[in-house]
Amino acid sequence: MPIKTRDLEALLQKKFGFSQAKTRSVDHRWYELRIPGLPVILTKVSHGASEISGGLESMIARQLRVRRPFFLEMVGCTKDAEAYRTQVQEDPYPPFDVGF
Repeated sequence: MPIKTRDLEALLQKKFGFSQAKTRSVDHRWYELRIPGLPVILTKVSHGASEISGGLESMIARQLRVRRPFFLEMVGCTKDAEAYRTQVQEDPYPPFDVGF
């Protein structure tokens, strides 16, 4: 089932504690999360898309430093903010020392 862009944005902010990043490009809406001891986690969402395709799901999952199945559980409400923070602290994917 496709993920609606507005639903993802609300989920990132309300459930997972992301805030809108102000210092990024204007062609997308950027969201950031700061977890002590880790680099800032950034992801972006397009202004124009009403739904997120499978390929974009994978890209957003990588930006959030989780695997796609975990990301889908986040969106499906079976993973909460605590589980997400634990995941990126203990087993980020890709690791923070690897760019993408």
